[in-house]
Amino acid sequence: MKSHDYKERIISTFIEQVKEYAIFAMDTNGIIETWNEGAERLKGYTESEVVGKYYGMLFTEEDQRNGAPDQELEAAKTQEYFVGEGWRRKKDGAHFWANVTLTPIYNDRNELIGLTKVTRDLSDRRQAEESLRKKHDELEATNRDLDNFIYTASHDLKAPILNIDGLLQRLDTYLEQKGMADEELSELIQHIQTSVNRFKSTIEDLTTISRLQRSIETERNAEHVLVEPVFEDIMADVNFLFAAFEFPCEVQHNFEVKSLRFSRKNFRSILYNLVSNAIKYRSQDCDCRIMVSTHREGDWVVLSVKDNGLGISPENQKNLFTMFKRFHDHVDGSGIGLYIIKRIIDNAQGKIEVKTKAGEGSEFKVYLKA
Repeated sequence: MKSHDYKERIISTFIEQVKEYAIFAMDTNGIIETWNEGAERLKGYTESEVVGKYYGMLFTEEDQRNGAPDQELEAAKTQEYFVGEGWRRKKDGAHFWANVTLTPIYNDRNELIGLTKVTRDLSDRRQAEESLRKKHDELEATNRDLDNFIYTASHDLKAPILNIDGLLQRLDTYLEQKGMADEELSELIQHIQTSVNRFKSTIEDLTTISRLQRSIETERNAEHVLVEPVFEDIMADVNFLFAAFEFPCEVQHNFEVKSLRFSRKNFRSILYNLVSNAIKYRSQDCDCRIMVSTHREGDWVVLSVKDNGLGISPENQKNLFTMFKRFHDHVDGSGIGLYIIKRIIDNAQGKIEVKTKAGEGSEFKVYLKA
């Protein structure tokens, strides 16, 4: 047996035994000439039902009307091959999502003598993608509803809580003028006032979160941001934090990447929250050392804020970016700072990583697209 004939026999046998893919050959006009077992299993037609017929019969009726079979055939002839995805029809009329590859065949004289077509059923993948897309759309709708609820609730609660605040102040003044105030009553009024202030603070936090979502939508336009001026502006704002601690605090910086394309407002929010947290959650027992830096890692610009502060325990790390979660009571805060910057970073298709150990400090690394 000649080597060429043997090779053709091996190839033919292999194609016949492939059952996961529909494989068939056509002449240059798209008339089906061969039909493997995989094609019969996938499409439902036997070899005798399709050989000698135009392969367009395997397309949906709509695609046939639109001339898709001819277009696909012509594309394969003018290119090295044609690859595409779309709906195809089975013998019983059912549709399935197919990945198809159409390859021209040439003889020894480089003359086109036919084409081969390989079809794979990707219906399961298509269904999974559609299910994931639907869940994504539902989640986005839920987030919009939640944002709208937060905005409405915080707006509607402002007026009554301000009225209560005003009435408390009037009551306190009235009792003092009438000489009716005593230590126990004043303490009670102070407790109520403290609760009102917390309520006001919570409402303000909710308003901030609602405003965040709206600002993210309007602050997507990237601009040329110089890192060092933003850092210096932030350091001027957080100077008041240094006075609250006995030990000195040293904040160093090393900006290998001096500028990036990002929303300046959102970049400032990220850097401000990370630097101010590093200062506020410093160790009570030693000098505070903070390093702020930028560098490139592949396609990312990495912003790093590293400190030697209190660190975060493993159980608290799981809730690190959760709204209103606070892990230290000795420092004022609302527990929304990290939540806010996580939303900003996620919306910009970036990522944030944390390396931390309780009692030894933390390093936050923000990855932004270069």
